[in-house]
Amino acid sequence: MTGMLSASTSSRHLRSGPWGTALRLVAVVVLAAALVVSLDFPGGIRAALAEDDGPPGSAAPGQDAGDPQTFWALDWATGTYVQIHASAEYIGDHAIIYVGDSGWLSPYSINELGTIFDTSVYPALTEAYGSEPNPGMDGDPRIAILIYDFNDPKNDIDASFNPNDINPNGSPYSNQSEMFYLNLRALLAGPGQGPVLAAHEFAHLIVHYRDLMLDPSPYSSVESPWLVEGFATYGEHLAGYDERAGSQLSAFTRDPGVGLTNWLGLRANYGAAYSFMRYLADREGPAFVRALIDQPLDGEAGVDATLAGVSSAYSFASLFDDWVVAGFLDERPPQLWPYFFSDLSVSAQPWTLTGAFPAQGSAAVVNYGAVYLDFPATLPSAIFQAVVDGADGAPLHAALVSWDSAGAVSPSLTRFDLANAATGSTVTAPAGYDRHTLIVWARGLVWSVASYSFTYSGSPDPPGGVQFLDMGGGDPFYEYVAALLSREIISGKEVPSGSGLWFFMGKDNVLRAQFAKMIMQATGLHTTEVDNLGDPTFKDVPSVYNEHGYPYDYIEEAAALGIVTGYKNGTFSPYNPITRSQLVLMITRGAAAAGKPLPVYTGSAKVFADVPLSHLYYRQIMAAYSAGILSGSPGGDGRLYFHPYSPASRNHVAKMTAKLLEYLEMP
Repeated sequence: MTGMLSASTSSRHLRSGPWGTALRLVAVVVLAAALVVSLDFPGGIRAALAEDDGPPGSAAPGQDAGDPQTFWALDWATGTYVQIHASAEYIGDHAIIYVGDSGWLSPYSINELGTIFDTSVYPALTEAYGSEPNPGMDGDPRIAILIYDFNDPKNDIDASFNPNDINPNGSPYSNQSEMFYLNLRALLAGPGQGPVLAAHEFAHLIVHYRDLMLDPSPYSSVESPWLVEGFATYGEHLAGYDERAGSQLSAFTRDPGVGLTNWLGLRANYGAAYSFMRYLADREGPAFVRALIDQPLDGEAGVDATLAGVSSAYSFASLFDDWVVAGFLDERPPQLWPYFFSDLSVSAQPWTLTGAFPAQGSAAVVNYGAVYLDFPATLPSAIFQAVVDGADGAPLHAALVSWDSAGAVSPSLTRFDLANAATGSTVTAPAGYDRHTLIVWARGLVWSVASYSFTYSGSPDPPGGVQFLDMGGGDPFYEYVAALLSREIISGKEVPSGSGLWFFMGKDNVLRAQFAKMIMQATGLHTTEVDNLGDPTFKDVPSVYNEHGYPYDYIEEAAALGIVTGYKNGTFSPYNPITRSQLVLMITRGAAAAGKPLPVYTGSAKVFADVPLSHLYYRQIMAAYSAGILSGSPGGDGRLYFHPYSPASRNHVAKMTAKLLEYLEMP
């Protein structure tokens, strides 16, 4: 008889690489040898090895070791339930172990599993989590453990628990017994794995019973998978087994971006759930975990309700935030409360950023996941600044962790305020640290599987105290922009206004009024007094200006010095883009006004394909070229072009202005 697949929980194996294969091969060789030996014994293989290894656990009244029974069991290859026959091979105080008649496991292994379950696993978990249904549906106070070949085609399911087995109204394929299942292949391939798998699945049984079946609410529901697996994996630890959970934890620390609440069944998911449960136990005490299991509410709401029930000052959100930071700081001494684990080593692997400062880029983080960005080392005397800008309204949170690579100074944590509409913020870390790591995490609706993008920048002592979120130290124009920033000749664009988020927008055009201001500042000829208030030079530039005198004062100063002349119709067109040839004219005139004119070009070289000798500004363009202020750009035909009538971009204006500063040797 067969039945279709219904809900069950399972443990996936951790075997990988040549050792897993070797262990399985050894098991097969031992089994083959045993089959040969059994030919000399009338009782067959089980009887033969029983004489060597000793008898299984003592039989309880009414049932003897070897008694057969029929079970519904899941065939993992077909997804259907089949009836199998199994014999009781161990009967102890808390467990009855059945082995499917079509399989074999040494009596020694069976007896070891039963003894450990009776003396260690069962008392540890019932003390920590509470009792399972006892005596339960079958009237037997012991847990049935069925060992059989799961027939798993992928060979990655080690054990399982089927909630229908303890549900009075379960499926027709319920065994109506408090029990769980171990995959025979897993036990043969990984000797000694039985107790840890039993601890994991027994924890599932207890949690399902106490969380769902004892829930007095008429709307009781199954606990969130990430919490259920956190309880089950923490149960392994409580039973004294950490190796399996440790391997899962390593998978998580290698991939800390996995979302805690988005259960995908990955090893990293198990590691995240386990470490979060350990952190809850550290912060609120082990008794909190049991209270959380018994809490009728589930998921985030259940954690908050349990915290309120013990009068905790914290919430799920605040503990999650602290857990994210602890995942990085735990292994970086000296410890900073509350960002560490007790008796657990956690070290989230960051993305190592390289290249020149500012280290600027973009990334994405999944809901209830985290990204760790490790900046290059800096001098401890430097003041480090970091900027984060996320999508508007995104549930992003961030912290800048500053730490000492030598471990001599306690780390410093600076939180970002990303609650404003722009979801962006700038923070500055105190001096005294040579390492800085940016942590960004998302904490939206628990059920959401969304991913949120953000941009970032980090730099020690950024010029002018400004970092642009669209330009990093690796940009070919950054050195010129930095030179102007440090002299406050440019400031970039704050978007949106008042957000503190700055962009350079290097491909945008520069207006004629903007460059009039830049040339006056670059030459050092600007004065604070507003000039020529009563008689504007240009009819389209009235005496209207802001607190800095812009744009009127700068245009009037430049006109008085002959740096700008305007058009024949008496206008200046301040808000038109400046062309590249106009830019050269204002630069050459500015150098002359500053007392260091560019050398007059008297040659006739044809450097630029689009600037012939007949060009109106040929000599000015070539003078700037000869002075190293401009260089042009190669065209598709391999020739050099200047594009004299094209609008000048902010990138190219920054470069040419910075080159002018070098020529003028301005401090």
